[in-house]
Amino acid sequence: MQPFIFTDSTADIPSIRQYDDFAVLQLSYSLDDDQYDNITKSLTPKEFYDRMRQGAKSATSMVNQVHAAEKIEEVLRQGRDVIYLAFSSALSGTYNVGCQVAKELQAKYPNCKIAVVDTLNASLGEGLYVDYVVNKRDQGASFEEVVEYAKSITDHVCSYFTVDDLKHLARMGRVSKTAAFIGELIQIKPVMYVNKLGELVPIAKVKSRKKVLKALVDKMEEKMLPTDEQKVIYIGHGDCYDDAKYVADLITERFGITNIVIDYIGPVIASHTNAGVIALFFLGKDKIEEKDARVSS
Repeated sequence: MQPFIFTDSTADIPSIRQYDDFAVLQLSYSLDDDQYDNITKSLTPKEFYDRMRQGAKSATSMVNQVHAAEKIEEVLRQGRDVIYLAFSSALSGTYNVGCQVAKELQAKYPNCKIAVVDTLNASLGEGLYVDYVVNKRDQGASFEEVVEYAKSITDHVCSYFTVDDLKHLARMGRVSKTAAFIGELIQIKPVMYVNKLGELVPIAKVKSRKKVLKALVDKMEEKMLPTDEQKVIYIGHGDCYDDAKYVADLITERFGITNIVIDYIGPVIASHTNAGVIALFFLGKDKIEEKDARVSS
C-alpha cells in the first residue's frame, strides 16, 4: 500500500489539484481580534485580502500539535505509512512540531513508518514540491524511495517573488523600517527568494512594478533546468491576477512553456507578504545566489 502524504496549509495547494491518499494540516492566523483556525472558521483568499487592504493586522501560528497528531494517527490506525512534507524550518516551528508528533506516534505504532521532511520552502513553492513528490509516489515508488526523492529535490524547487508593500515587510521584520520608507518613496520593488536554508532573502532592487515582474522571469531563465524537465510552473499572487497573468505570458513567450498554474497565495503566507505579492516557482539548478552571503560562500 502506498504511503499517505501530509503537508500543511502553507503549501497553498492550487485549487485544481486533487490528490488521493493526501491531506493538509492547518495552520491558524488572525486578523485584528478575529481568529481563524482553518478548521472551524476560515476566510476565502479574496475575503482575506480585502481585510488586509482595509488595514487589518495579521499574525500566524504554527500547526496545531493536537490536530496534527489526531489526523496522522487516523492514518496510522489503518496500518498505513506516513510522510509529512513540512513548511520550511527556517520560517516556522511547524517542522519541529511534526517531528515531535512523529516521535510520539512512532512509539505507539512501531510497525508503521513515519517520516517528516523539511521542504525548505513555502507557499506554492512548497505546493510545487508536494506535486512532484506525490507524483513520484503515484508512479509506484516505495516509502523509502519517496522520502529519498523528496530530500533530493529540496535544493531544486526554486521560489522567487516580489511584494508591493515594503512597509508590511518591515512590520513583519523582513526589511528595516528605514529601507522600507526609502523604498516606498522612490518606488523600489524587491526581488526575493527562498534560499537552500529555507530562508526568505532579498537579492535585488528594481524600480517599477513591470520591471520587477520581468526580473522574476529573468531569474527563472538564469536558474531553470531545461524546459522538458519542467512538469509545471506555479505562479502565486496576492489578489493581483493580472500581474500573475503578465508573468505567465512572459514565460510562454520566452520559453514556450504553457503548462502554468496561477492561484492565490493563501492567508497564512500572505499574512507576511500582504496583497500585491507575486511569486514564481519552478525546477532549478540550485537555490544559491551570489548576493546571499549565507549560502554563496
